[in-house]
Amino acid sequence: MVAAVCGSFAPRIPKDGRGNNPVTKFMHVQGAPPDSLPPGTPLLQGQFLVESFLNAGGFGITYLARNSLERRVVLKECYPTTMCYRSQSLVRARSCSQQTEFDVVVRLFGEEARRLAKLDHPNIVGVHDVFEDNGTAYMALDYVEGLDLLDVIETQPGRLGPPEIRTMTRKLLEAIAHVHGLNMLHRDISPDNVLLDRNNEPILIDFGAARDTARRASRVLSALQVVKDGYSPQEFYLAGSAQNPAGDLYSLAATLHHVLTGEPPLYSHVRLAALAEQKPDPYVPLAGRVAGYDLHFLSAIDTALSVFAKNRLQSAEEWIECIDTKARQRALSAKVSNDPEVTARIRKLVNDTNVAVKVEQERAAREVAEQRRRDEIERQAREEARREMRAQALREAEEIQREAEEAKQERLAAEAAERAQLEAEIAAQQAADEMALQEAADPPARRAQSRVETRGEELERSKAHTAKQKIEMHERPGWITRVWRRLLRRDTTKQRRQLEGSGA
Repeated sequence: MVAAVCGSFAPRIPKDGRGNNPVTKFMHVQGAPPDSLPPGTPLLQGQFLVESFLNAGGFGITYLARNSLERRVVLKECYPTTMCYRSQSLVRARSCSQQTEFDVVVRLFGEEARRLAKLDHPNIVGVHDVFEDNGTAYMALDYVEGLDLLDVIETQPGRLGPPEIRTMTRKLLEAIAHVHGLNMLHRDISPDNVLLDRNNEPILIDFGAARDTARRASRVLSALQVVKDGYSPQEFYLAGSAQNPAGDLYSLAATLHHVLTGEPPLYSHVRLAALAEQKPDPYVPLAGRVAGYDLHFLSAIDTALSVFAKNRLQSAEEWIECIDTKARQRALSAKVSNDPEVTARIRKLVNDTNVAVKVEQERAAREVAEQRRRDEIERQAREEARREMRAQALREAEEIQREAEEAKQERLAAEAAERAQLEAEIAAQQAADEMALQEAADPPARRAQSRVETRGEELERSKAHTAKQKIEMHERPGWITRVWRRLLRRDTTKQRRQLEGSGA
């Protein structure tokens, strides 16, 4: 479907049996007013060519057209039906008395179009040109292919889920903030004035500010009511009432209410009448009864739908702060920093906290110092214990070494005594042997002299061997020495007996 900028309270474009808009085939919509421009009409000396009628309202007629670059655009014609008519192609005032008012309306239409052209935002329909032709004024706007929210609600109710609706809300709020930032109001936000392109990108169209300006400037047009039941706040119904950004936010909240619940909220003037009669507000808040959305999101819509402007959210930025956690925190920080009382309390809290922190740090420092002192005492005690153990080990080692040395000295003394005794025994044995030899040298024994000499040589060899063995004995344990000594004595006695026997 081709969606475009349409007039307030304009009839819906007829659809065929399949729900398609025949505008996509560039057909002249059945039911177009007879004084609308027919397809093929050139404007601005051929710079624009009308292709089809789109919509009509009390203040103008909207067409689908092409410009000189063969690009589709939407042309909006200033055509207040109550004060003008078309003669062939020219638009004229219905009477001479209305000509002045008509000229004022055409001039204001052009001025408002030039103001709208300053709105450079991706979520606001762009105004590219404004010109006069055929005795009236025209504005050329972006051609947006897509469906408006009302069509989406009626034909594609499942197209938008909570994530898409939250994203759409944020973008529309940013677009409205841009409008209000230029000291302008939309004055006609409603589901049929929000287009969704193929990517679900919302586009805000059909500003009602131009119609409201024209209505205020013309006595004839003042009878036309620039409101939409269910979407306009109660102050829009009152002639001459003050209007501010909170009115646009009411209309956006009513639009979101329709998207979330499938129907617009109760009319604002009905709610106002109930409050005037001291009755409860019949509006049922969304908070707590629509699944998929947090309390902040739904409460912001409920607040923006307050009957009285003073009770609503006052700016799009405030609304964004309500539904965006980070923006809410930034706003709260900014508010706190600008509040002297809160600043003083925070300063006192910070000072008290600093004092408490300092006390805690000092206590912790004392505990650390005490712990270090205890650790040092324990370290010194361990070191002293290690030194004492080392000294004790040295003393024990010295004692063992001294005992070993004494044992060695005792062993050496015993061995020396044993060697002296052995040598004495050997000397005594030698003396005995010499006496035996002398006795053998006597004449009665000369017969055995040769045998004695031979035996003497053997005895010498035996003595030498015995001496060698005795020398080695002192290196052996005591019990081996005693054994060897007994064997030696036995051997010596045996030899002496043998020698005495041979001498005889």
